[in-house]
Amino acid sequence: MNSQIPSGWYPDPSGFNCDRFWDGEAWTEQTRPISALHNRIPPQVKPTNTGLDSTEMTLLVVIVGLIVLVALFSSGY
Repeated sequence: MNSQIPSGWYPDPSGFNCDRFWDGEAWTEQTRPISALHNRIPPQVKPTNTGLDSTEMTLLVVIVGLIVLVALFSSGY
């Protein structure tokens, strides 16, 4: 995955009172005291997709329900 955020020092996203180095892909273990010249917002790392969100789950349930109804009606039930 190519990050749109350039590598560099940013405020630590964990809330610690330091800067943390972003390597362009992920946060590293490198830290330093807070810089007085913070002018960049730290990168927001999106969590990996762990499954269906609520909208996708609702859509899936509706589609499965429609398939069941069509199967029931077409079988003469």
